[in-house]
Amino acid sequence: MLLHEIKLKNFRQYYLEQTIEFSRSSNRNVTVIHGENGSGKTALLNAFSWCFYGKLDLPNAKEIINEHAVRVARSNEEVESSVTIKFSDHEKMYTLKRRFIARKGGNDTVYYGEPEVLLTFKMNGNIETISNPTDEINRILPENLRTYFFFDGERIDNLSKDNSSGEIKNAIKSIMGLEILERAVKHTGDASTRFRSELKNYGDPKTINLIEEIEKLESQVEELKSRRELLVKNLDATKKQMKETESKLKFIEGSQQLQQEKEQKDDELAEIQSDLKKLQKEIMETVSKYGYLAFSYTAVNQSESIINEKESEGFGIPGIRSSSFIDDLIQRGVCICGVEIKENSSHYEHLLKIKEFLPPQSLDSAIINFKTGIKIVKDARQKFYEQLKDLKQKEIKFQTVERRLKEEINEIKSKLNEKDSEEISSLVSKLEKLENTQSQTEREIGGIDQEIKQLTGQLSDKEKEQKKVSSIASKAQIAQKRIDACQTLIQAMEEIYNIRESLIRLELQERITNVYRQFLRKGYEITLSEKYELNVVNQNNNKVGMSQGERQITSLSFIGAIVDLAREQYKKEIKSAFEEGGIYPLVMDSPFGALDSDHRERIAKGIHKLSDQVIVIVSTSQWRGEVEGQMKELIGKEYHLKYNDPRINKDQPYEYTEAIEVI
Repeated sequence: MLLHEIKLKNFRQYYLEQTIEFSRSSNRNVTVIHGENGSGKTALLNAFSWCFYGKLDLPNAKEIINEHAVRVARSNEEVESSVTIKFSDHEKMYTLKRRFIARKGGNDTVYYGEPEVLLTFKMNGNIETISNPTDEINRILPENLRTYFFFDGERIDNLSKDNSSGEIKNAIKSIMGLEILERAVKHTGDASTRFRSELKNYGDPKTINLIEEIEKLESQVEELKSRRELLVKNLDATKKQMKETESKLKFIEGSQQLQQEKEQKDDELAEIQSDLKKLQKEIMETVSKYGYLAFSYTAVNQSESIINEKESEGFGIPGIRSSSFIDDLIQRGVCICGVEIKENSSHYEHLLKIKEFLPPQSLDSAIINFKTGIKIVKDARQKFYEQLKDLKQKEIKFQTVERRLKEEINEIKSKLNEKDSEEISSLVSKLEKLENTQSQTEREIGGIDQEIKQLTGQLSDKEKEQKKVSSIASKAQIAQKRIDACQTLIQAMEEIYNIRESLIRLELQERITNVYRQFLRKGYEITLSEKYELNVVNQNNNKVGMSQGERQITSLSFIGAIVDLAREQYKKEIKSAFEEGGIYPLVMDSPFGALDSDHRERIAKGIHKLSDQVIVIVSTSQWRGEVEGQMKELIGKEYHLKYNDPRINKDQPYEYTEAIEVI
């Protein structure tokens, strides 16, 4: 997808019609739009979201139509407010227009109509209208990704904050084709359920009973999953409210310092709890892998005692350690007592019987190997004890620190409660309720996870049992084969999903690291965990706290990585159905605001590489100096947002913005 132009007509402060064309050049792929604070930079960014999805992240979001356009309209005259975007995707030229119509009635009353959306595309000279534009728009650029590609640079740091892993995972699934596999698994599962209903109609009583049990278990699992999904959403909302409440406390005089201390302690607690969880997992894995050694003590000691006893007594006949000794006597034909040994003689038969009681020639070697094995087991057991002791000591230390931090946080809460301020007291009380809600919700989610695990195990057992039950009717046999095929297909698709997800995460990790190293001057490393958390660690592999600017760079690195990977997949000559990828533009408002001069220069130097099309909306103060020096040779189109201040311009005493191209 490449943007060609945007037209704003009476949209917010854009009076009449303003047009901005975007650069699509391969070597000058940057469009720069200059604007001072209040000139309409944020409104322009929101024009994209409103046109594509009908969403506005602005104050007074319902006030879309330009005030001056309504004011100067005559009675019964209609005023149109619209945003039109032309863009291309997969060799199609699209025109998308979203508009509001207002009619000015008597006594300056304004009647607003419903928003209208029109999407057309041109291909091979023919223009066609798309009847369901929402579906087509979401196919090209899903709504849940809009904040990634039309984003406010001052808010972009949210991606690197806590609780953003779900948002990151959804973005990766949407862009990398994982959602296709998820839907395929779901639809195949639905088909399997339908076939099972058929089987119930044709099967014998035992089959019917098993199917009913399976359906009941499946229903219970689905109910639990739906409940879990709702709880996760509630948990995210609770965490968001907690962040907002904590932010308010941080800016109230009298609670600033205490709240900042609490946030620092909260971060330390989260880090220590994360480390503790990893350590406890390591303990479980160690016990699971080597725990059997703890029960080897008796067996090892008894084996060692038996070997020592037998060695001291000698094996078989005293003084004769090997059957090869008898073979040598028979070959010589003379016994040690001097008697001649003849075949089939009584002496010969006697020697053969003795040979049966002697150990094989390899016994000595076997004894040595066995004793070596015993020593290895004893050493391994000792090492296991030492390792487990070391891990448990670390666990105690972590738990001690965790307990201390919780006590310190509770003490800070008590101090906040003691503040003689109704506002502070109210916020602290609200925060405590939210924390209790969070704990309760997390416990409930944990219980549901355990219940789902148990039911899934029962379901698997019932499905295996059902496969063993033979059906008499041919239709039942066909239905069973279809069920088996669906289950095999689901298993295969889930394996493909897991493999593909792992590969994508590794590829993203590599790209994020490359972008991050270019942008950040510190020697930090960025990692994308299995839970899709963006973590930044120092040289000692410890998680570090970041400034707003550093978080912005972290988030920008992630967005650049997924855009780059999607672009690479799109341009592959041979690709699978899951590797469609795509070209995505980046539209950024104030991407340099929170950065110091060095980081501005680093971002400006590499930002054009993140996408085939980069649109930067920037103030003069952010542009001048390092940014301009690095980006001026990359600009394909450049505009200036000229703002009319009614307090200064008495000839035009109303607010409006013009988009003027810089030649």
